[in-house]
Amino acid sequence: MRMTRLLTVLALAGATGYATVAPSVRFGYRGEPGVESKMLVTATADIVPVQYLKVDAGLSFSLFQNNGLGAVGLGLGAVLFRPVGLTLRLAAQHQQWNDWRAGENRALAAIEAGPVFGVEAGFGIARRVPLLRVNDYLSLYVWSGSASEWNYVYRLTWKFLRRENWWLKADFSSYDLLSVHNVQQFPLCLSGSYSLKDNLDLVADVGTAVAGLSGGLAEFHEIELRAGVKYQF
Repeated sequence: MRMTRLLTVLALAGATGYATVAPSVRFGYRGEPGVESKMLVTATADIVPVQYLKVDAGLSFSLFQNNGLGAVGLGLGAVLFRPVGLTLRLAAQHQQWNDWRAGENRALAAIEAGPVFGVEAGFGIARRVPLLRVNDYLSLYVWSGSASEWNYVYRLTWKFLRRENWWLKADFSSYDLLSVHNVQQFPLCLSGSYSLKDNLDLVADVGTAVAGLSGGLAEFHEIELRAGVKYQF
């Protein structure tokens, strides 16, 4: 019933000429020295049901280590000032590590702007609630605890190269739809898209995180590779 209502709302919104839906599926690998090394399957959808409103939803599944559901995310963006893309972003996330019986729930609020000359920026706060008890690590409803903390979050992206059928973007961001990085890490990502045909793109990204600097050398904490397709209708 709920799915029927959602599809009905999207259909009615599409009649206004504003609605778009862009689902994507990516396959990849994530390695974090001393922590985990796993394959990933990620499915996301970017939805604009009506003008000035954006909805993001996603699921991530882990293979070979911490098998099963890895993360769930839902974001809502309200466009406050369209000329510069000023947007209030609210999001909720759940991430879990099944082999370790641990998880984390997160609530996030940020102000974002862009793109302006290919640049997007955002800044906000996130509430992180570790789920350390065996019976709680799967829960979407635990939002308090002695280990809970507030973190600031930031986003800075630059689409520095754009051609007719493809583009490249650099990303320096501590959060996305499914994750929030530790404040001691400095995440870096390079992503790109290539148009295979109308409304169908090949998408890929490679990311890492700088965990520290010593003697002028950077220590890279993790690496993540993903590639897949994105379709818009």
